[in-house]
Amino acid sequence: MEKTLNFTTYFQENTEEIVAKWLGFREKDEFSIFNSNASTKVEKQLIEESSLFINYMTNLLENNENSISKELKDWSQLIAQKRVNDGTSIEKVLEQFKIFRHLYFQYMKEFFTQNPDYFHHNLFKVIEDYHLIFDDVIQTFVDSFKKHYENRLIDQLGLINELSSPVISLTDHIAILPLIGDIDTSRAKYIMEHTLRECSDMEIEHLVIDLSAVAVVDTMVAQKIFELFNALKIVGVNPIITGIRPSIAQTAVQLGIEFNSVTIHSTLMNALKSLGYSIDNTK
Repeated sequence: MEKTLNFTTYFQENTEEIVAKWLGFREKDEFSIFNSNASTKVEKQLIEESSLFINYMTNLLENNENSISKELKDWSQLIAQKRVNDGTSIEKVLEQFKIFRHLYFQYMKEFFTQNPDYFHHNLFKVIEDYHLIFDDVIQTFVDSFKKHYENRLIDQLGLINELSSPVISLTDHIAILPLIGDIDTSRAKYIMEHTLRECSDMEIEHLVIDLSAVAVVDTMVAQKIFELFNALKIVGVNPIITGIRPSIAQTAVQLGIEFNSVTIHSTLMNALKSLGYSIDNTK
């Protein structure tokens, strides 16, 4: 490392070397963007991201700042979003922050050795500022990562709910709603909202709700399902139930739910036949 009289210039001249050393610490990890076998495109992205960090951090220290700047905060939040999107765990990112923190500090110490009077004997303050800013960066990253990760989970849950409770149109006015798997309170709420909206948009008159693939529901969920039946009738849709298992029937009876106003068939095929819809099994 060549001696220089300017802190910013020193780090500008050594940015490429610092980043190269950092990349050299990578290991084989197919589930991380920090994979040593990553593509040239990914490596270029990491170089750009880390070089920006060096630039922002160096400018703050040069100007005797001790808190994160808007640019560095935006950088931290963007990195968090990218790492969530590329599937890198927060633990792996924090490990890289630790490596980079140590590496940058090594170059700081080298600069201090070559230029002991550059910061006017305030080396301890500069070091303290560095760690305060780095702590802010990590905290900003963690908070943002958590927010983006939770939003991603919500989006995925919404997609799963949509795929697991589809309103399938058979004719212009007949549709089926096959419910599959466990139904908790959150999913039951989604089913009601999604089903009412789909039936309205598709102008459905008869909706066959098949429960044959639902093994067990608790009392609260059972109440929500039967609330759906009443809501459908209010909006002009005739709900038809098929495939009620004994456990669900028992729960409904315990809740005092009346089936008198709901059409029930033992199988989906029987329900469709009652609506004049036949399936050609010869094809």
